[in-house]
Amino acid sequence: MIRVELLPEPTSFDEEVRAPGNAWLAQHPDAPPEAMPALWRPMIQLLADGFSHRCGYSAMWTPRGTVDHYLSRSTHPERTYDWDNYRFASGEMNSRKGTRNDRVLDPFEIEDGWFEILLPSLELVMVEELIPAEQRERARFTLKKLRLQDDDAIIEQRQWWYDEFLNGQVTLSWLSRKAPLIGRAVERRLEGLDPGTIADEQTHWRWFLEEDLTLKGLRRRAPRLAEAVDAALRRPDRRRAGG
Repeated sequence: MIRVELLPEPTSFDEEVRAPGNAWLAQHPDAPPEAMPALWRPMIQLLADGFSHRCGYSAMWTPRGTVDHYLSRSTHPERTYDWDNYRFASGEMNSRKGTRNDRVLDPFEIEDGWFEILLPSLELVMVEELIPAEQRERARFTLKKLRLQDDDAIIEQRQWWYDEFLNGQVTLSWLSRKAPLIGRAVERRLEGLDPGTIADEQTHWRWFLEEDLTLKGLRRRAPRLAEAVDAALRRPDRRRAGG
């Protein structure tokens, strides 16, 4: 998970969603969630844009996201048509979260740095010293119930994004936009490398970090530097996902 900034409510939301939705609820106070009109669906594109099309829980780009009611419709029907109760999430994460509501950390309230991806295992760990003590139990609960640590399916998703980078199909900046936790893990591994010790490769290093050069391109243009990058990324991390 990474921090997502609160999103301004669309100007048409009250007219198109809240007012008619709450009017329907008033007429059907005992309706089950599946009967509630999905008036929020036309707003999903705006919600996705606010989340940069990344799932609020897995922090990876998703082509077919859903509207997650952070406080679920079954337990908080009065929040069904509230814009500030919506989060953008993959269908899988939405299903895993279910009715756990605010026992799961909210993408709008966490801070960057609370979670890290380990390389090369791609496990997710808490950075406990950065998480306020009163939030740590919720963080553990979130990792466990959403199976974000090392679940086979989530590791497979991360591996796809990581392999795109390792195979030279995408740049580091692209990876950081689509799967920012993985991008940050790569950047942390590379912090100790000093291209100044390898003659005439500083320019390629800048291109690689900033935008234009893939790892495949770096291997071709600056092979000694690429060799150092590959070695840094292969180094095992002794930490393990816990909690």
